Amino acid sequence: SRVYFPETWLWELMSLDSETGSLVQDLTLPDTITEWVGRAVCVHPTKGLGISGTTSITTFTPFFVDLTVLPSVKKGEIMPIIISIFNYEKASLPVRVSLEASPDYEILGAEGTEAAPDQAQAGVRSVCVPTNDKQTITVRVRPMAVGDVNLTVSAVVDAGFPEECGPEVIINKVDRIISPIKVEYEGFPREKTWTKYICTADLNENAEFAEEWHMEAPVGIVPESERAWVTVVGDLLGPTLENLGNLIKMPYGCGEQNMLNFAPNIYVHQYLTASGQGNDAVYEKLKKFMRSGYQRELNYKHSDGSYSAFGESDDSGSTWLTAFVVKSFAQARPYISIDATLLDMSTEWLVRRQLENGCFQSVGKVLHKGMKGGAAEGASPGVLTSYVMAALLEAGQSPGSEAISNAVYCLQATTKTGANIKPYETALKTYAYSLARLPEALTTLNDLLSLAVDSPEGLYWDVPNSQGSHHRGSDSNVNPVSVEIAGYALMSMMMLDPEAYSTAGHRIVKWISEQRNSQGGFISTQDTVVALQALALYESHQTQEPLDLMVSVIGDQLSETFKVTESNKLLTQRVEVPTVPMNIMIDMAGTGCTLVQGVVRYNVKDPEPSEAFKISVTTSNDYSRNSCKSKKIRTCASYLLNDLASNMAVIEVTLVSGYIPEKSDLKRVVGYGTGIIKRYEVDGSKVLFYVDQFTEQETCVEFGVLKEVAVENPKDGTVKVYDYYEPEFAVSETYTLPRRFDCDRRFTIDEIFGDDIIPPPPLEPVPLLEEGAPPAIPLPQLAVDELVDALDDLP
Repeated sequence: SRVYFPETWLWELMSLDSETGSLVQDLTLPDTITEWVGRAVCVHPTKGLGISGTTSITTFTPFFVDLTVLPSVKKGEIMPIIISIFNYEKASLPVRVSLEASPDYEILGAEGTEAAPDQAQAGVRSVCVPTNDKQTITVRVRPMAVGDVNLTVSAVVDAGFPEECGPEVIINKVDRIISPIKVEYEGFPREKTWTKYICTADLNENAEFAEEWHMEAPVGIVPESERAWVTVVGDLLGPTLENLGNLIKMPYGCGEQNMLNFAPNIYVHQYLTASGQGNDAVYEKLKKFMRSGYQRELNYKHSDGSYSAFGESDDSGSTWLTAFVVKSFAQARPYISIDATLLDMSTEWLVRRQLENGCFQSVGKVLHKGMKGGAAEGASPGVLTSYVMAALLEAGQSPGSEAISNAVYCLQATTKTGANIKPYETALKTYAYSLARLPEALTTLNDLLSLAVDSPEGLYWDVPNSQGSHHRGSDSNVNPVSVEIAGYALMSMMMLDPEAYSTAGHRIVKWISEQRNSQGGFISTQDTVVALQALALYESHQTQEPLDLMVSVIGDQLSETFKVTESNKLLTQRVEVPTVPMNIMIDMAGTGCTLVQGVVRYNVKDPEPSEAFKISVTTSNDYSRNSCKSKKIRTCASYLLNDLASNMAVIEVTLVSGYIPEKSDLKRVVGYGTGIIKRYEVDGSKVLFYVDQFTEQETCVEFGVLKEVAVENPKDGTVKVYDYYEPEFAVSETYTLPRRFDCDRRFTIDEIFGDDIIPPPPLEPVPLLEEGAPPAIPLPQLAVDELVDALDDLP
């Protein structure tokens, strides 16, 4: 079977033999029938860079089958599977083609919505394929499962073909291909998590169970979309290691977000090395993510060495993002090759941003309000200066250097007392002082602890969001800034005196753990990076007795026991919850600590209202493209809260199945990236626009979509607008595309010659597509090929 179809191949770093200067390897070609074109790029310590000419290798077989499928489809939609059989033999071939039956989808007949009664034979077709030609057949399929659903198609030369086809002596030819399609639920995905960091030393002897959860999904969800599971892992970094590259459910299309695929790998590598738990395969995986993240991040570098969210399309580099990059690149130097010249240039750029009072100047766009102290704390030079000072120290600057000494002077001058103490600024100052080993760290840490909330869930800091509301305890809408504060506090404790702060540190870890998402990350970028760095540092300071636990997960029709030991502590063990709602009891015996998480995922059809954003979505036929297959989508949004502007935000448009975006329109929306809409991305059926910020003034995007494949019973498309750094601020809306009838009625079937299409009477007025939009093109102006397209589209 052919199963491996990569878009690119052979991105490998290899060492050449110093004597011969050559390398010979045996490689297995991918299964794609294509021509591979490539070249070698060589680096020599004295002779510099060399680039070879291009060469190619072709994978070919004279008889093969190919599939045309959508990249994604929604459960319950009916999609065509287009199967092409190619014959480059010297004679015609009778071929039997089979789409194998599967419980993951239903095969339908040529028309109607009922599944074929005999699924084993429903996907079988016989065709005669002429020499040097192809034949195409279509099988209608309705996916019944969600996830990656494999389609298996085989083509064999059919000796029992009922008609004359090819030579009397049959050539035996077979091809089999397995191709996945991504099947999703309709509506908007949602998730609820229950997470607990449990240690046997903390257990209440009188409690019947260590933890009890009522796992449920809300009412009114997409039918059958709920799915649930419980995971158990013996190490706080275990979930992170399993989900590297996918720690949060957000895009990575700007310079700061890309760092989420870079920085956590450093901390995981440091921890695994210190604890002796790593192996060659794990270390290579971490380095691979670091290398790719490093290369991508260089795209956002300015010529002066600074970095910004969208690189040269921004007016200038950003002080805080450059600091983030400098510390991360410096920390990665032990593991991957980092250009020292570029790193020094960035460090020098930062130092030149230091003012006479020792504070660092805020240059460039600050996408993350937390770096400005948050809306409730107001702008303070102490916040940014603490962040840059900490970054320089982590990058290797001496605590006694001029830049650090001047920064300390700034922080001392901006020190607040009493009711003026703000948790985020205090947490950053404490962390910077701790890195510099300054006595002020103990004072600011005590100030920070005086602001903490000590609850049954653990120790945390209650910080209002941009709207001024608070999130308490284990609220799933916790402010990501609160997670950052907890992370900085935990790292400061571990650097100052891990033994003295062991109890407080443990309680912070309990609370941080409850904020984790199901992918090993947290809420957004900065909180995920800081929290993972803190957890790695905390775990490296723990000298617990050997881990030896039996963890039981008990519920109705569910009983599973996991053994967690030192040898498998990084392994995430999982059990599916058969139905929800369900009461789940967690029990454990033995010695040590474990992270237990319950997850319920589901989809909702009706979006929740939002107090942060207002959104509108309109669709129309796009007659300008001379085809009824073209539509337009227009989305407008504005910001409603009293701080007048959002953080960087994302417009996420999920297309109706079978449609693809018009790339020229997407490029036109973004332009050169110098406006408020900075960038677009296409990810499968999703189109994403990165917006600098939303204000009370409406921001709109409009682009065309083209029907590529006709999908029956299509589900609604969706649009979501959300604040990247405060994702609880979000608004969603569904949309449908205009019906075929709305477009086809521009054409009339001639009553005498039913297959001829003639224009309607020219005096009939053409309505506006939407308020304020130009009128549709009058029919007499339509090109002949539009009429032909319309004829072809008629049933």
